[in-house]
Amino acid sequence: MTSKSRYWLAVFLLPVMWGCYPKGAEYDEDLDLVYTNYYDQFDFKAKKTYAMSDSVIKITGDQFTDPDGDGKPTFLSATYAVPIVTELKKQMAENGWTLVNKNANPDVILLTSSMTTTNVYYYYDWWYWDWWYPGWYDWGWYYPGYYYPAYVTGYRSGSVFVQMVDHQAGKNADNIPVVWSSIINGLAEGSTTNLVGRITNSIDKAFAQSPYLKH
Repeated sequence: MTSKSRYWLAVFLLPVMWGCYPKGAEYDEDLDLVYTNYYDQFDFKAKKTYAMSDSVIKITGDQFTDPDGDGKPTFLSATYAVPIVTELKKQMAENGWTLVNKNANPDVILLTSSMTTTNVYYYYDWWYWDWWYPGWYDWGWYYPGYYYPAYVTGYRSGSVFVQMVDHQAGKNADNIPVVWSSIINGLAEGSTTNLVGRITNSIDKAFAQSPYLKH
């Protein structure tokens, strides 16, 4: 499936899923959606190292606001952030990637964030990452080719976003290219144990949908 068709699948899948459950979904996980997209001109196998924060930011609006005046955004609670970060590191290791410090000139960087909303558009203010990103460039990011951010709508949803950015290319470009992204949508209802399990399973599915990440 091309990246363009994956995009439109993400746009229209939720209404289709809702139609499959005319009386409402029987289980919360029935409404979970795992979307992935990538830049098909990027040579993933030539890249070996990555860095990522142990914190997951909470997107509270399109534009970044500083609630505490310390230059940092709001963070997702450790109850959910730790399983997200742990599973991402596990999957990256199993796919042949090596985790390094953000100041060790990694090939790529993973940016992980979350949002709870009725409408999700996979774009938000770059300044959310100003506090952590190494070698801050005061630029932003972009999606190469016809690779668009995901858009999901239809019901109250909790979402986890993962963006892989080409750190090396970002040093010599006007914007830092996003070469892979995943959105896990539907994580708004359920017990803590249920949500953690669904998050873990969904991250696994995101990597299963992305065989090009494996070395």
